[in-house]
Amino acid sequence: MKSVALLDGGLGQEIYRRARDVSSPLWSVAVMREQPGVVTDVHADFISAGARTLTLNTYAATPTRLAREGLGDEIGAIHQRAFEVLERAIARTGADVDVAGCLPPLVGSYRGQPARTFEDLKSEFDILVKLQGGADVFLIETMTNSLEAKAACAAAGESGKPFGVAFRLETDGRLRSGETLAEAVEAVKPFGPTAVMLNCCDPEVISQAMPELAGLFPCTGGYANAFKTVEPMAGGALVDELEARPDVSPGAYALQVKQWLGDGASVVGGCCEITPEHIRHLADVLAGDYDLVPFSALAGI
Repeated sequence: MKSVALLDGGLGQEIYRRARDVSSPLWSVAVMREQPGVVTDVHADFISAGARTLTLNTYAATPTRLAREGLGDEIGAIHQRAFEVLERAIARTGADVDVAGCLPPLVGSYRGQPARTFEDLKSEFDILVKLQGGADVFLIETMTNSLEAKAACAAAGESGKPFGVAFRLETDGRLRSGETLAEAVEAVKPFGPTAVMLNCCDPEVISQAMPELAGLFPCTGGYANAFKTVEPMAGGALVDELEARPDVSPGAYALQVKQWLGDGASVVGGCCEITPEHIRHLADVLAGDYDLVPFSALAGI
């Protein structure tokens, strides 16, 4: 039976949606500072749904983003809190899961290539890797250009832990930087990621690209979002302005995911607006045909 790593879903968006009276550029990190119990509840719901790898709620907690909001001196405490709230959820459920450190775009999602050097970018990712040193694995997410992806891979690789890197594709099948998928994969290959994935795209974009990706790298995966469009946020707006697609039901999403697995994917889960209900349905649908495992289990395959 083929092993498939099942990630959680859209952690940050689920936290933000459940929060009371929080609106912030720091998104779910702002919720965690004020309502940590909400974060624990969301983690626990994804674990109960069947996720085998749970990502720390640190997507918006990069040095650049925290400094921009005047919270740079709180970065250590915020990362410590992210571990604490996830550990509470794991204790509550008694589950054996991977804790994944999150290495996101340093400035914000859906942007082009930053006007920074590889060394400068890597030094910031090094900080995040150190702060999340207690994680079992690292997930590099929503990469829109190969320069930032390479810097994140270099930092994650030095941890000695399994890591995956996920690119976001636009509807034309290219990264926002204009690079092709083949160029992006070629750029990160030398760093030895466990998996190369696609995330935070429309499900249909991943379905279109997965056959090509599976031919470019031995271990691949995908986890889509269910936003109508991300363009307001790409222009600097808050996530508050984004709307969920009503047509991406748990059943509809599972059909797309099964197609990715059929095309060769070994890592699946969900991104923004993919809820615990989506992951529960996915786990139920896949359980008979696949061995659902934590991400770290793929490192030895």
